[in-house]
Amino acid sequence: MNIWFGVTMVSAFIVSALAAYLGVRALQVLKVRKAKLEEGGEIVNIPMAILQQRSLWNILSITIGVLIISWLFKGYAVSEFFANDKLRISITAVVAVTLMVNLFLMLPTSKKGRWSKMFDERDELVLSKASNFQIVGLLILSVIWTIGLTEYYWEAGSIPIDIPYLMFWSNFLMLFLSRSVGIVFGYWWLDHYGN
Repeated sequence: MNIWFGVTMVSAFIVSALAAYLGVRALQVLKVRKAKLEEGGEIVNIPMAILQQRSLWNILSITIGVLIISWLFKGYAVSEFFANDKLRISITAVVAVTLMVNLFLMLPTSKKGRWSKMFDERDELVLSKASNFQIVGLLILSVIWTIGLTEYYWEAGSIPIDIPYLMFWSNFLMLFLSRSVGIVFGYWWLDHYGN
């Protein structure tokens, strides 16, 4: 496997692991808050927001997709992507299925249509900050691809045509992943700091 493609996939996995950690911490905070008592002595149940639940599932599905893609690439060079039809179809199918699952899970993040009535001020605030995570995620991914490819293909003077194709798919995966991380982090922040 191409070392820089491996580094990119591992970096995406690390971002996924960080997102999963934030998700677990958010769940722990919610469990503690469920036991919080009001002044009248009644238990306050703070249910997890639909967006938060879907974002956690989204992070899990992307992590699974990245692991499957890494497993499929095991023993192959990136330059074999277009040469090996079975590899190309398998990886494209995994990426497409992962993106479709993520698209379905992230439908409620659209402020238009029937989902808009499910939003409250808290959801609106979280969604307004989540796009910042998408920008940062894409910048991190671009830096990893640029430095990695420059270092690995310095002697060759050009990169294989397969790489931009894979970069294109990885950008879509990072868009969904970083938005989910932003949503999970947004709810975690609100639970801790309330603004």
